[in-house]
Amino acid sequence: MGICTLIVNPSSGGEKATGYLDLMRTQLSERFEEVAVKDTEKQGDAELFAHEAANHGHDAVFCMGGDGTVNETINGLAAAGKTVSFGFVPLGTVNDLARAIGIPLEPEQAIAMLDKATLVDLDIGKVNDRYFVSNVAAGAIPEAVEEVSVEQKTKYGPLAYFIEGGKALAKQTMHRFRITVDGETFTQESPLILIALTNSIASFESFMPEAKVDDGKMRMVIFKEFNLLDSLKLLPQLIRGEIKHSDTVIYKSFKRATIALEDGDSLLTNVDGDEGPAFPLEIEVLASFIKVYGPAQT
Repeated sequence: MGICTLIVNPSSGGEKATGYLDLMRTQLSERFEEVAVKDTEKQGDAELFAHEAANHGHDAVFCMGGDGTVNETINGLAAAGKTVSFGFVPLGTVNDLARAIGIPLEPEQAIAMLDKATLVDLDIGKVNDRYFVSNVAAGAIPEAVEEVSVEQKTKYGPLAYFIEGGKALAKQTMHRFRITVDGETFTQESPLILIALTNSIASFESFMPEAKVDDGKMRMVIFKEFNLLDSLKLLPQLIRGEIKHSDTVIYKSFKRATIALEDGDSLLTNVDGDEGPAFPLEIEVLASFIKVYGPAQT
């Protein structure tokens, strides 16, 4: 039956994570003969615990937490370079990877799903020396994300990011980027570049409807000059999942890309909801890199 590690972020889910621990441990005990529980105390702990579990030959690593905990766990497993299955219970504000895979957003339902869960292939992305499972952003949105408070997330949920994102785009700063996508190089001024690995960004599940978790591709959306009129035109396209057809963006499907800043500005990046690396960015998709527990296939 093997051994698994369960990484728990006690502060996730409004500090309700530990309330689901016994239920999760019982569920995992049906599948594994030993369940080692690790509680995170600070940033980086989940990555360390996952890396250690992989190097100690554990068969699977699970985590209970938000997108940041999921990202850290994947980084630990990817850096170890071992064949270890991955599973998680979403307890965050956005939970993009759970939405993309079809894992229930209610913790009790996500835990119950594991009873009949199957392993599915999952692409992950690499940006410089970090790994990601959902998205990379550069420009207005990353700066806005830094402004979202815990109180806003509690009160508004994922909508908090759209509120701050709208404010940021309204006072946009244009940057000149030099972009190479699968060998094609061009320059473009933009207030915001988004790179999506799955269909869901900031809980917006129709953002990139054609994206699959195992299709070996990423999608880049480069926003052109953005004003109120553009946003009014773009919103219906977002809702219908047709953003790639908008004349306010440049859309690219790709496997490998480089993004550099040409104007010498300092610019924040964001990876899976947390602060990302500095420019230039080297981005690639690692196809079917890991297997993750998802809903039973029907």
